[in-house]
Amino acid sequence: MRDYYGNLPLDEYEQILANREYWDDLGAEWNCSSMEKKLVRLGTFVQRGGDLNRVIALYAEGREYTYRVTIQHCIERYLEALTNERVDNLKLRLFKLEKEEAVKLLSEMLKVSIGVDFRYDKYTSRQVSFGVLDTRNLDAEGILSAIEQEHRQAHSDESIEDIRKRAHTWIWDSWW
Repeated sequence: MRDYYGNLPLDEYEQILANREYWDDLGAEWNCSSMEKKLVRLGTFVQRGGDLNRVIALYAEGREYTYRVTIQHCIERYLEALTNERVDNLKLRLFKLEKEEAVKLLSEMLKVSIGVDFRYDKYTSRQVSFGVLDTRNLDAEGILSAIEQEHRQAHSDESIEDIRKRAHTWIWDSWW
């Protein structure tokens, strides 16, 4: 499948996605591409085997605190756009996830949400395919529930206070 960046190797694609346009919703660059185009690019990257945790770490590396904290807001906005509010208490449940779990949630949702649109290119007389956002088959509730279940199993001794601290970190502090 062709995507916005053609057939770039994953490491080059990774460098493109590690810029401010994708992870800072306060910057002027946020308006360069629509939310849907960003989700398609991120999703195509994930489907090709790319690692969003690594992309985000590349973006956060060497950035000021202000820029790092906006990453969480972008992840939240991406998840809201993908779910169209179809997940009960998404924000409350999201705040209980750790950084890696939130990025895993986004990655898993993107894997399922990117489809292929085949078109005929009249200039080259060939059929071409492009990534498109298609959330019809997305079971966001199921993906989130599975991640929450994994967390509960791995942290069976976690206290309510630990959960509160994690929620505080999500809301006020930077993970990166």
